[in-house]
Amino acid sequence: MALSVTAGAPVIFVVQNNAGYMSIRGGRRKQTSRHIGTEFSHPDGSPYSPDFAAMGRAFGIESYKVNDSDSLEPTLRKAVQSGAPAVIEVPTDRDAAGPWVPGWWDFPIPAYIKDERQEEYDRIRGTEQHL
Repeated sequence: MALSVTAGAPVIFVVQNNAGYMSIRGGRRKQTSRHIGTEFSHPDGSPYSPDFAAMGRAFGIESYKVNDSDSLEPTLRKAVQSGAPAVIEVPTDRDAAGPWVPGWWDFPIPAYIKDERQEEYDRIRGTEQHL
């Protein structure tokens, strides 16, 4: 964020804020049936999260928090039209995707990986090539 201000670069940061690292949590649940340190939670289990719009403002960036889907497009248009850096925070339910959604950070799957990820990639592409 600081660099976008320093350089005057009209970068728009859209932060999907799900109060944690939920994609990592899902992967850990699948691989180990547990997760540690991926949810931003108080000791009593209630979620918390940084205020990303406030962080943007702290850098001198025009910042928005979008709380409903109807506001996202006009907010994004406003940010683009400003020609300046902007932060758009979109609070998202931390469990919106369910406990596990297939997917990997290294998608498309490199040829050297020979496991269920390649089969999933082939299924999505419609090639159904099984290794």
